[in-house]
Amino acid sequence: MGPHDEHAIQHESPRDPAEFARLALWMAANFAGMVTAVLLARGPFYRSLAARVGRGKKQMKPPSPQRSLSMLAGTIIGSSKTTIESVFGPPRSTGLDNLGVLVHPQVIFWQSDLWYYPVPRDGQTAMAINFRDQHATHVEFFTPPQPPKV
Repeated sequence: MGPHDEHAIQHESPRDPAEFARLALWMAANFAGMVTAVLLARGPFYRSLAARVGRGKKQMKPPSPQRSLSMLAGTIIGSSKTTIESVFGPPRSTGLDNLGVLVHPQVIFWQSDLWYYPVPRDGQTAMAINFRDQHATHVEFFTPPQPPKV
């Protein structure tokens, strides 16, 4: 392989290894039906990156809705707050000790170890992410209680 071939390979690969982590989060979030302004805005970048790193791969069938949530949780665990925020955007709400749950927490969400995001786009499911030492340690999905049928 000559020097020009090596340059071509480097051009095909992401420049920053963290881009793979962000790409995995973006893909899992899309499978789960998650929609945020940041996910939508960064969509063209991630689709381009996925096409570059997935060249020659067969198209996989999308996972089931239940499996997509499990994949999303598995991808989030171990991710840093910075990585999660860069892909999903700021959380819609956050939990802070002695304050409770804050909606649209602005910059204060960085001090919180509990972030909430809505998921998926067609339902009333929410996702809670717990952090320890700036990294996600637990992800839980929940829906609001349903009123009793009369």
